[in-house]
Amino acid sequence: MEDFLKKAGDVLISSGLKLLLACLILIIGFKLVKFLLARISKRRGFQRIDPSAQTFIKSFLNIGAKILIVITAAAIMGVPMTSIAAAIASAGLAIGLALQGGLSNLAGGVLLLIFKPFAIGDYIKTENGLEGTVVKIDIFYTTLKMADNTKIVIPNGTLSNEAISDVSHYGTRRVELKFSAGYQNDVDQVLSILKATAARHSLVVSEPAPPFAALASHGDSALNYVLRVWCRQEDYWTVYYDLCAEIKREFDRNGIEIPFPQLDVHVKDSGGK
Repeated sequence: MEDFLKKAGDVLISSGLKLLLACLILIIGFKLVKFLLARISKRRGFQRIDPSAQTFIKSFLNIGAKILIVITAAAIMGVPMTSIAAAIASAGLAIGLALQGGLSNLAGGVLLLIFKPFAIGDYIKTENGLEGTVVKIDIFYTTLKMADNTKIVIPNGTLSNEAISDVSHYGTRRVELKFSAGYQNDVDQVLSILKATAARHSLVVSEPAPPFAALASHGDSALNYVLRVWCRQEDYWTVYYDLCAEIKREFDRNGIEIPFPQLDVHVKDSGGK
C-alpha cells in the first residue's frame, strides 16, 4: 500500500510539474510572441514593406507561432508527437470542412497580398455597392472606413472574386453633374455658364482634361445638360456640392429657368358631350 501511494504521489508530482511547465510555456511563449512582433514592426526593414503586407505578415506569424507553442506544451505534457500529428490532421480536416468560407478568405488574403489590387489608404468601390477607404488588410478580412465614419469588414474571399474600383489609384477623379434648363433658354448661354462656373472653382484641375459641358438629351419638359470636371480624389464631394449650388445661383442671375415636369392634356371634342 505504501509503495502504491508513493508511486501515485510521484506520478502526481511529475504530472503537476509537467502541467506547470506547459502552462508557463504557454504564458511566456504568447507574451514573447507579442513582444517579438512589436519589435519586428518597429524595424526599418519591415516598415519598408507595403502596409497591407505588414498586417498580413504579422497576423500569419502570430497564428503560426502560437500553434507551435501549443504543440510544444502538449509534447511536454507527454502527448506523443504521432498523436499530436494525427490530432492536427483530424482537426485540420474537420475545420477545413466546417470553415470552407474561412479558407476561401485566407486564399483571398494571399491573392490580395500578391497582386495588390489596392493598398491601405485607397478609396475603393465593390461590385456590391460598398465603398470606403481601406484601413486594414488582415489574413481573413479587409476593413473599410466609409465616408460617414462607418466601419465595414469584408471577407477577403469576396473581394478577391469581385470587380473592385480603386477610385484613388490615379490621384484625380472625374465629377459628373447633370442640369436641366427650359427649351426657351439659349443652349450656348447655358453651356457657357456651366463651363465658366466650373473653370472658376479653385479645386477644379485641368488635367487630365479641362471642364466639359454638353447638351445631353431632350427631355419631356426640359433640355438636359451634363458637366464633367476633374479634381483631386479628396476634393470630390467639395467640388460636387459647390458646383451644384453655384450653378443654381448663376442660372438665377442669368434668367435660366429650371422647369418643373409638365404635361400637356388635349381634350377631344366628341360631339358636344
